[in-house]
Amino acid sequence: MLLDVFDALSSTADLGVVPQENSTFGSVIETYDNLRKPDARFVRGEMTLQVQHCLVVRQGVRLDDVKKILSHEQALGQCQRFITTHFPFASVVKTTSTAAAAQALFRHPPDCAAICSKICAMIFDGLSILQEGIQDDTANFTRFFVIARNKDSAIPDCPTPTRALIQISAKVPSVSTVTGTCTANISKLLTALQTTITRIDRRPAVGTIPFHDVYLVELEREVQDDSKSWDQEAELAVDRVRQSGGNATLVGMW
Repeated sequence: MLLDVFDALSSTADLGVVPQENSTFGSVIETYDNLRKPDARFVRGEMTLQVQHCLVVRQGVRLDDVKKILSHEQALGQCQRFITTHFPFASVVKTTSTAAAAQALFRHPPDCAAICSKICAMIFDGLSILQEGIQDDTANFTRFFVIARNKDSAIPDCPTPTRALIQISAKVPSVSTVTGTCTANISKLLTALQTTITRIDRRPAVGTIPFHDVYLVELEREVQDDSKSWDQEAELAVDRVRQSGGNATLVGMW
């Protein structure tokens, strides 16, 4: 489970790997929802892997028997065309992970199938693969974040950092009495970074103000200033946002 990875960094693990974005189905919102928390872990690296999905059932179940399909929201989205074509009347159930979907087959009636990786059929005895490579796009890739307990956690063979992740939000948003929503000049805060922005993800802020958002902003070091390290440049960017009236926290450096 994705949340378990974040929780494990508090006690038993030094590093974890969580999905950040899929090339077919977009951002993994659970990852960003965990990164927006006040005690969020620190992103220290990234990797990209090709992803292939399989349709897995309990042994003896045939394709025509399947009436329900279980999987994580991302996998369901990546295999939407396959599901619509082959199981137009099947119900779809979201699970916390693809592995959880495979394991859940033993607790569900035999007319259930799971979308998961091939290795799940090897790990859990009693499962068999009905079809492989069912993702809609053969060029199906997922980018993963390598997360650590904090900024000082050591990463073996870590290259010189050139990227950073900063969380930004308005400090005191103005609330409309008509709509009940809040507005903030986020463009002013983004301009204050004065650094190349390669990606922006938005999630609702943790709190009671409706439609108050946080922005997870990826930065890239393009022009090296020999007088400053990338750590210093990123921290200066955070300070500039704060001086412009916003909240900013460095939550990744790789």
